[in-house]
Amino acid sequence: MRRLLFLILFTLAVTLLPVAFLWGDLWLSSDFVHQEVSFILEAKRMLATGAPWWSWNTYLGSDFIGSYAFYTLTSPFVWINCLFPESMLEVGLSITFALKFLCMGWLSWHYLCKMGVSRQNSAFGAYLFTFSSFSIASLYYYHFYEPIMAFVLLLIAIERLLRHEKWGLTCLALASFVVTFVNFYFAIGSIIAAFIYVIFRVFSGEVELTSKLGTSKQGNSSASSACQLVSSSACQIILKGVGAVLVGILMCSFLLLPVYYQMLITTRAEAQSAFDATAMLNLLERLRTVFMPKVVEGTTVFVPDGSASFSNEACIAVFGLSLSLIYAWRHRDWLSWLLLTLLVLYLTPLNGIFTLFTNPLYTRWAYALTLIVVLCTVRQLDEEKNVKRGVLGYAVLASLVVLAFVVKVLISNGGHLPSIRFIALIALFFAGIAALVLWAKDKLSLRWLKVAVVACTVVQMWLFLFNLGTDSLWYNSLKNNVEKGDGIVTARSDFRGGKSFLTYNAGLLRNQPSVESYHSVITTGVDSLFKTATYDFWAKNKLRANVRQDEFDALLSVKTIYDIDSAGNVVKRDAEHFIPMGFAFDSYITRSEFDKLMGDTTVNLPLVMLNNVVLENDEVEKLGDLLTHGDTQALSDLGTVAASRKQCVATDFKGSSHGFEAKVALPAKKVMFFSVPYSKGFTATIDGKEAHIYQANLCMMAIEVPKGEHLIVFDYFPPGLKTGLWLSLLGILLLALLIWLGVARSS
Repeated sequence: MRRLLFLILFTLAVTLLPVAFLWGDLWLSSDFVHQEVSFILEAKRMLATGAPWWSWNTYLGSDFIGSYAFYTLTSPFVWINCLFPESMLEVGLSITFALKFLCMGWLSWHYLCKMGVSRQNSAFGAYLFTFSSFSIASLYYYHFYEPIMAFVLLLIAIERLLRHEKWGLTCLALASFVVTFVNFYFAIGSIIAAFIYVIFRVFSGEVELTSKLGTSKQGNSSASSACQLVSSSACQIILKGVGAVLVGILMCSFLLLPVYYQMLITTRAEAQSAFDATAMLNLLERLRTVFMPKVVEGTTVFVPDGSASFSNEACIAVFGLSLSLIYAWRHRDWLSWLLLTLLVLYLTPLNGIFTLFTNPLYTRWAYALTLIVVLCTVRQLDEEKNVKRGVLGYAVLASLVVLAFVVKVLISNGGHLPSIRFIALIALFFAGIAALVLWAKDKLSLRWLKVAVVACTVVQMWLFLFNLGTDSLWYNSLKNNVEKGDGIVTARSDFRGGKSFLTYNAGLLRNQPSVESYHSVITTGVDSLFKTATYDFWAKNKLRANVRQDEFDALLSVKTIYDIDSAGNVVKRDAEHFIPMGFAFDSYITRSEFDKLMGDTTVNLPLVMLNNVVLENDEVEKLGDLLTHGDTQALSDLGTVAASRKQCVATDFKGSSHGFEAKVALPAKKVMFFSVPYSKGFTATIDGKEAHIYQANLCMMAIEVPKGEHLIVFDYFPPGLKTGLWLSLLGILLLALLIWLGVARSS
């Protein structure tokens, strides 16, 4: 174990330190810089408030639990990062990266040992699993590692239950809680994969399904009765296991219910949700990913206009599938059939089962397949049998697939290979194949083959990391040149930051509300608002407007706009038509009237919403005495409309992690509009008296405010959290019952 942990740290040091030296503090790019770093900073700010309900920096404001349970909120490693000062974020990330890899190695070593593998080969297998292609390909996601560890923990708990070890059910319930808690999305794939594992395991013949008393009775019964007893015992174990898993999930209700309410209004929840037969086109691409390392370039895939990231690599350094396939060929045990079943699921559209068909092309459960591949591999190593013929056959098969891949890339690129890095990856694959063949032919000792595995891992990580890194320049430029937002999780005064180059969560990074966002959990209502201001909308996870920008900024109370000067420095300017957050309307149009204008590129939709507040059809009668019916054809210019809206505005606007408040002084009763996303979690009061909240301008909020001076307070509490807490308490009571039963049984 000590050697394993040292080797993991050594691999991380020789791969990450050179990249960090070349690229600066932050040595990764893509989602890591644009999402992970920003989300960790927001989690740090929100958790510091003690009431992390509403994030002002996310979209135009969002439920924090629902938006960040997938990313940062539930990660113990993020909690560790939150202990570091913001100026030492990179140091904290480096430490937690190392901790994650060490934990993956430690847990997988325990699992492999529990499965009867020798301690030495368990350590080697743990290294293979820790630095599988899935792990390396997930370097810039950061939050993918917790589900990997939780899955291994889940299998360890399952083995305790199947072997009738003490506290088996309790351990399974706790492991199920951990799997669900650390990442609710990955939990779907992990639990389905674990269920398939159990089905093969309980009927393997290796597990003693009956108690000693049951076994004694079985000896005195007929063969038919014995089979019935085993079948009955298997069903009992499965049912007990399912019950324990449900207890673990129930304990997580305090998280799952707020997430559920958020996901109901999320754009990605409306994504492709049917069995996708076209995913079969991805077969060759998926086949390649079980043979060779990750390829980042989107052009180097078999699927037209596809992306290699959809396959989420599943190979392990040098060995690939070689020894696991040899093991499956030589054995007809549960593990062999499980491996072949998972391979079929991985390579075909049946992969969609693990995401309930919401994203059938993704294979983010590849860690489950990889762990089984590793288990087969190290079991074959333990047998020390001649594998020469099998390895040679595998080398030919894998080489043919990779060569076909290269030919395809050459055809797609007009006879040119896409990059030196691509050539290096191909060379790395064939170098690994050569080392494997030399070992099989007794030209290379197992010790030196393990050295080759480490070398291959280091080179693979280098090739992956050196392709990244350039976005750290963006990060450092933004960090050093943009004024930071005031306070902790507050809407700065009465405005938001505006658009220019600062896409990809610049507002989150700098603790300043912004009209731009790059996030996977985007509310559908906000989606509809942004569609009025753009014809190039990234519905999946980006929000930014590229037309009608001035009108759009005025509607959303954008005051500060950032840009880059000729020297590459970040500069800022004031928006010309800034309207403070919270302003009154005199006229309205209905949602039906507005929907008829959607899609008409000649209509300035943000300006329509500045002229006349858009009310839901069933809310019109309630406000008819305060607002006149507007005309969508007679639109004033932006300057005139902005001046009109500025006549009655809120003052002393203050945002917090549980809502916002503002003061108004009105000459008459008015409808006050706030460009804060509408949510059932909000309640409003005026001078302490409850006020009805109207859904306005598609996805925002408005209230009726009487004449005179008033204090308006909007309080937010996550929908479903209270009910979830009660259900979690019920789950804890059921866990206590499992513990009591375990004590009674052991005594």
